[in-house]
Amino acid sequence: MQDTRAIRDEIDHVRRLLAETGTADELAVRAREVRDRLRLAFERIEDAARAARAETSDAAAAARRSLDEELADAERKIRDNPLGAVVLAAGIGLVLGMFIRRR
Repeated sequence: MQDTRAIRDEIDHVRRLLAETGTADELAVRAREVRDRLRLAFERIEDAARAARAETSDAAAAARRSLDEELADAERKIRDNPLGAVVLAAGIGLVLGMFIRRR
């Protein structure tokens, strides 16, 4: 959020610079300054995008590990008590069947 604000401020500053420009020489100087400022703004955007991608990647990896652990735990519980797993699955199927039939 702060990066977005800084970039907007930079764009506003560039607009002010261009509005204050009067002569061709001033325009050339301003153009170089604008180019440098925009280059810095784009670098900030790229840095923020890289950081966001890294955070997303880390969160996805953590979610995947958590899911793998939950699946392994469920498989272990089913192996330890196969009859209970069958009864539970049958009960869930019966309840779902009753809901579907009502529609």
